[in-house]
Amino acid sequence: MDPNYSLASQVEVVGGARPGLLVKRVYTLYRERFSHWFGITAPTSLLATAVIWLADRRIRAIYGNIPRGEARYHFGEIAVAGAQRVGSVFLSWLLGCFALAAIATVVSGLGDDDDVWIHDSHQRAREHFGKLVLAALLTFCAFVAGILAFGFVEAAVVRIVAWHHFSRFNYTVSLVGVMMVASIVSWLGMTIPLIIRGNTGVWAALKRSVELSNGYEGALFWLVVQSVAGSYLAGYGTYYGASLFFPAPLRYTLWYGWLVFIVAVLAGAAIEPPIFIGFSLLADPEQFNNSSLPGS
Repeated sequence: MDPNYSLASQVEVVGGARPGLLVKRVYTLYRERFSHWFGITAPTSLLATAVIWLADRRIRAIYGNIPRGEARYHFGEIAVAGAQRVGSVFLSWLLGCFALAAIATVVSGLGDDDDVWIHDSHQRAREHFGKLVLAALLTFCAFVAGILAFGFVEAAVVRIVAWHHFSRFNYTVSLVGVMMVASIVSWLGMTIPLIIRGNTGVWAALKRSVELSNGYEGALFWLVVQSVAGSYLAGYGTYYGASLFFPAPLRYTLWYGWLVFIVAVLAGAAIEPPIFIGFSLLADPEQFNNSSLPGS
């Protein structure tokens, strides 16, 4: 980090923590420029879904070639499948970080240039590509560590109450666990907006992000729940809602499945921006205190 760089502009927040105001600002900006946010998250969501889908196909093919009961003799294939799974999830996480960087660029007005005919929201992300990848890797590792820790707790509970009593609650508990871990990791969410705003090192940005989250834990938790649960409901709502508009013969065609799949992904992409806007506002108190975006 440049010793001459000052974080003064990032700490000038009037008064104490104002989580209610943060949530209000987030949804105000979300409504004001919904099409802009959707234009950022939709392509990255489609690409991330394609990455995971392709990895799933490869993983199924690997396990499909392993004879039943002989998994212990195919450690190499299983390791490759595990690496593909982790790698695909990390790539989708990295794409989400690029979407966050693009939204932070818009929120902070960093991409406003009157000399160009079209604004590039991803320019700052490309300029800080190395730092962005490192920040994505560190936050991803934090999320994975949290999931593993929750998994150990869940396994301990299963040993106490027995699986046949726990199984009916397994999906709900897993979803709650993901939201709890994600809400804690969200304390690091301001890292990337801080990086793209100036000459800030990754470690300094991580530390500063935790400081900025102080007092806003509840607001960040709400935005995480809205993002995770909202995406879940959007996907299922699209799947079951589509059946009301298409007759049964069309629902069994190949194009129908792909259409519903793509629309469900786009529905989730439309719900993602608020958490990214919240991170961007906390990293830029000047815009947090403004009523609207520059030029909006």
